[in-house]
Amino acid sequence: MINPPLNKTLGIITFSTCGTPPNHHHLFRINAGVPIREALEHASELLHCSKLLALDAAMDKSADRYAWAAHYLGEMAKAVVDDLANGMLPNGVAGEDGVVV
Repeated sequence: MINPPLNKTLGIITFSTCGTPPNHHHLFRINAGVPIREALEHASELLHCSKLLALDAAMDKSADRYAWAAHYLGEMAKAVVDDLANGMLPNGVAGEDGVVV
């Protein structure tokens, strides 16, 4: 039987680890049930903002604080895409900790 196509987020990918090894904690998780179109649109906006901030950080030495904002926005967008990919790809994708969910 073929699985029905994914049309919403699964809510299985976590991101933003904190703590020190071996006590890492995942602070955030993608919410389940977000329609795929809205999730991808949001990921695209996160990546766009991340790109602009990274460019500012690269061009202006006094704007290095933007690099961290770009990093976190990229991490959020990756989590959205990974969560959707886990529902679309036969073997899923690895989460932040490298484990295939």
